[in-house]
Amino acid sequence: MQPKLWSLTLGNFAIGTGVMVVPGMLNELAADLVISHAMVGMLISGFAMMICVGGPFLASWTTAVNRRKLLTASLVLYAVMHGIAALAPDYTSLLVIRIVTAIGAALFTAQAAATAGLMVPIAMRGKAIGLVFLGWSIAAVVGTPLGSYLGAHIGWRSTMALVGVISALFAVAVWIQIPAKLYVAPMDRAAWKALFANTPLLLAISVTAIQALGMFTMFSYMALLLKDFIGATPTVISLLFLCFGITGVIGNVIGARVMDRIGPMRVGVVAMSCMLAAIIAWPLSRGSLPAAVVLMLLWGLGCFAINGSQQARLVGMAPSLASASVSLNSSAIYLGQAAGAFLGGVIVSGAGTANLSYIAAVPMAVAIAVSVMAGNMAQRRRMAEAA
Repeated sequence: MQPKLWSLTLGNFAIGTGVMVVPGMLNELAADLVISHAMVGMLISGFAMMICVGGPFLASWTTAVNRRKLLTASLVLYAVMHGIAALAPDYTSLLVIRIVTAIGAALFTAQAAATAGLMVPIAMRGKAIGLVFLGWSIAAVVGTPLGSYLGAHIGWRSTMALVGVISALFAVAVWIQIPAKLYVAPMDRAAWKALFANTPLLLAISVTAIQALGMFTMFSYMALLLKDFIGATPTVISLLFLCFGITGVIGNVIGARVMDRIGPMRVGVVAMSCMLAAIIAWPLSRGSLPAAVVLMLLWGLGCFAINGSQQARLVGMAPSLASASVSLNSSAIYLGQAAGAFLGGVIVSGAGTANLSYIAAVPMAVAIAVSVMAGNMAQRRRMAEAA
């Protein structure tokens, strides 16, 4: 595996950290800007919606730009916007800044994977892309606890600035290590047309959005939930987020090891069932730190495994449409995140956190049902084609 790929891994780490620190700093942002927690949730929602809507268009519009320039520019934009965010005078300015910042994230993450595929032999592309996404996995483990801890101890502005510095350093690494004159092929319109004619595949993609809706309805406000339910301090909150991330990586590894034996759909259903169980049982954590720890560990066990299983499932259902289906699946993740943060904000601002878990459980349960339905439809389609 080429050492130069590590610059892309580090770039994804910077992108993922910038995304994940905001939920960790939920309480600090609300207190410093004198706004509600629901309004902080809109920072998450606006960021995610920009990536959801803008990602596919940006991918199409930038195919003529060589990858080194594009990836470096996206990280530089990400770095600059985090520096500007640290100086934001008010909430409205910060919201606009976060939406612009999302352009850098939308460009880098998808194009880093495509660039990795260009830098290695075809037989090594899967491993190369996995290495590049390792940066996101690491960010998911440390980003939210880092935001929670640093936000409480050095302030959210300094934390934003630190993310900007990290992004700038890794932009230099990308410029130095990525070869010039690397280009990706234009996106195939025929693939998009065939994708939207494949009902089981579209249903499988919808599972990604629906489960993300359920997850982020609650997870976007987890710092507030932990404070309300168990009186958690910023240090305890950061440690619980760290536990969540660690079991997330463990669940992802377990899912990957058994996927070939039991199939990606079953892995996804088990992962979503773990999250659903934790969400439904969350009221039992009131006043109990041990219960909160157990439920965070259980939730984390499924949160990363679902993403890997969904991508593997889409590729297996229609290998010829993989480039289009995986791209749409990425947008579905952020659509669910944006909708979940918005829905959770409405509930928190109107009724508080007491019943938030019950609302979040509904889309998660629906996602499991739709996943099974999509699997049954795909099987019937395969049998009809074989006949």
